[in-house]
Amino acid sequence: MEESSYTHWEQLAAFHGTGDDHMYDLDALIAGGSLMGPEEQAAIDRATQGRGVADLDVLHLQCHIGCDSITLARLGARVTGVDFSPTALARLDDLARQCGVDVTTVKSDSRDLPRELDGSFDLVYATIGVLCWIDDLDAWMSGVARVLRTAGTLVLVELHPLLTMIDSVEPLVLDFPYAFDGGHVYSGTGSYANRDADITWTTTQYAHGLAEVVMAATRAGLTMTYLEEHTSMSFDPRGMEETVEELDGQYRMRIGLGAVHGETQDRAFPLPVLFTYLGVREP
Repeated sequence: MEESSYTHWEQLAAFHGTGDDHMYDLDALIAGGSLMGPEEQAAIDRATQGRGVADLDVLHLQCHIGCDSITLARLGARVTGVDFSPTALARLDDLARQCGVDVTTVKSDSRDLPRELDGSFDLVYATIGVLCWIDDLDAWMSGVARVLRTAGTLVLVELHPLLTMIDSVEPLVLDFPYAFDGGHVYSGTGSYANRDADITWTTTQYAHGLAEVVMAATRAGLTMTYLEEHTSMSFDPRGMEETVEELDGQYRMRIGLGAVHGETQDRAFPLPVLFTYLGVREP
């Protein structure tokens, strides 16, 4: 992982949940609430055929400060949180203590998971903004397959690559490719959870098209059991104008205008903003 990206995530791990941000309500989490979105919960329900994660061994990959790790533990799973940021893992250890749950933490690059984890998990859980930091998707998927038990499942809920292309809607600015073409360096300020945060950063990010994700999983030995492209989502992932909260509380991305009917014109149809992938490790 590039040093600049590591530094960025160390900064975010120290900041998130300690100030004014719209994603990390740690008081609510400590009080017994959950910050897991309905998209992730639906993916877990589908992966477990409605049985839930109770008594399963779950690896939360790129867990950050581990809010969903704690939720999974409360639901009865034996949870291991993996992240490359020692600050994030220290925050998770403290949060787990305050929440009264047990979560094992492992410091590791997600492209090179420790061999002692091989074949240890019924489910690997990775969600929202994990793949854009990965330069070697085959290595990432191979590690996932390696730590899963036979018939274990990868639950991946991720930003759709079409959404990540778009920097702004008006004017329409596409500043990120759809598919992998190497690293792209960006600099800026703030956090996705607070655009005004006093944080300055430079990072390297990588695009991965949907087909590239599916095929990397297939090459690693995972068999796809479910794939969904979502045209709405329950949250604003980046605090920017490309997704707008609509009357039903869902966020959608619409570009341009829709069909013309005489003197009236429809709204544009929404574009995909998330995808859910489930893949099972075969014998």
